[in-house]
Amino acid sequence: MNGINSHGVAVAEVRDFHGRSYRVGERPHDIMGRSRKWMLWLPLVAMAGISVLQYGYSIAATALSGTNTTAAFWVLALWVMFQAGSAALTAVLRYHSAIAPSHAMLVGALLCAAGPLTLAYTDSFGLAVLGYSALCGSGAGIVYATCSSTVAQWYPEARGARIGVVTGAFGYGAVPFIVVFAAGLSTTNRSTVFTVVGVVILAVVALCGLFFRDPPLGWWPTDLDPRLWAVDKRINRSLRSNAPAARQYDPGQVVQTPAFVVMYLIMVFAAATFLMAVAYIPHLAISNGFSMLVAALSIGLLAIVSGAGRAVANNVSDRFGRRQTLTAALLLAGCAQLGLVYSASIHQAAAFVAFAALSGLAGGSCYPVLASMAADYFGERNAVRNFGLVYSAKLFGGLIGIGLPAALASSPALMGVFVAAGLIGLCAAVTTRLLQQPGHLISRLPQ
Repeated sequence: MNGINSHGVAVAEVRDFHGRSYRVGERPHDIMGRSRKWMLWLPLVAMAGISVLQYGYSIAATALSGTNTTAAFWVLALWVMFQAGSAALTAVLRYHSAIAPSHAMLVGALLCAAGPLTLAYTDSFGLAVLGYSALCGSGAGIVYATCSSTVAQWYPEARGARIGVVTGAFGYGAVPFIVVFAAGLSTTNRSTVFTVVGVVILAVVALCGLFFRDPPLGWWPTDLDPRLWAVDKRINRSLRSNAPAARQYDPGQVVQTPAFVVMYLIMVFAAATFLMAVAYIPHLAISNGFSMLVAALSIGLLAIVSGAGRAVANNVSDRFGRRQTLTAALLLAGCAQLGLVYSASIHQAAAFVAFAALSGLAGGSCYPVLASMAADYFGERNAVRNFGLVYSAKLFGGLIGIGLPAALASSPALMGVFVAAGLIGLCAAVTTRLLQQPGHLISRLPQ
């Protein structure tokens, strides 16, 4: 295909060695009048804006010690489930161009703001589930998926690394709010603080989303030959340790492969282990005699290191391989959970904070590595939709890691639940050995 686009720029379609097609010839300035870096930094700021909804919730619940602990954590568990489900659905809608990214971000901003505003003015569990879990969780999933898919389309040659950078903001963006919650949140100023949080989220996400634009389908940057990128290990260094997909799978074909089943189970295990740490580390700290400062420092470092881990994990997997990196991350996640229990039992605050940070590093690393693995295993054409399927496993991870332990949150048995989470992480690391790239024929030579 060769022709002229609506701006009078010549475009052409080229195919690489694997049969993938690319649209070349247009610069970002030809499409939207600005550099594509805008489509990196705007999603990053928007993602930072919603991070408090997941990472700040637990320290807020701990600061408001008069709340019903079991009910409070079930609200967060249901939030995670709605967030994961709406993210998967949004990825499908975005692929079919059913909704413009700017419109999706506006809807997401409004829904996200509903969560803090609901908690500001009601103590009703039912209204909290509706406003925070259902509406706000769905909004967070819409924003998460829209930011990720927008970045993926504008950086097709560095999809995993750039998504890792943007989703990293979903961790460390919560730190200022964590500081505020730990230092000054109380039942007397709850309404004011949560109202401000809701307004800030609405303003940041809506303003960033206003400038979101999609490139044409299959767009590729003009300064890099996609045919060389597909085969040259000097240009595309990930090829040295990661074979490209044998063919392009659509979601209906993906779910029929054994690799998807294994990947989905790993995501369930990884999400359950990580989300339990996100939800219960502050509560575990306080219940074992640590101060609010230790609780806030633990969850704050977890959020920071989780963000940084997402940003670097894909580069590590490019060099050492996706499966090897994922195995190492899951092993570290399991050991970190066990370390949290041990350090809490001997009342070593410094060790507790260190293991919280390790939990963030390991848990955060799993998401971008699995996203890149989905592209390597099932092809890049439907990479966003296919990873949306895998990401939906977070729904069950939230149920297992946050919902089921909620009844034990105020019990000494919570320590045992952390031990179980650590063992789940270690089991998930072993499960990675079952991952096999689909579609590659194995030739067997005679003995």
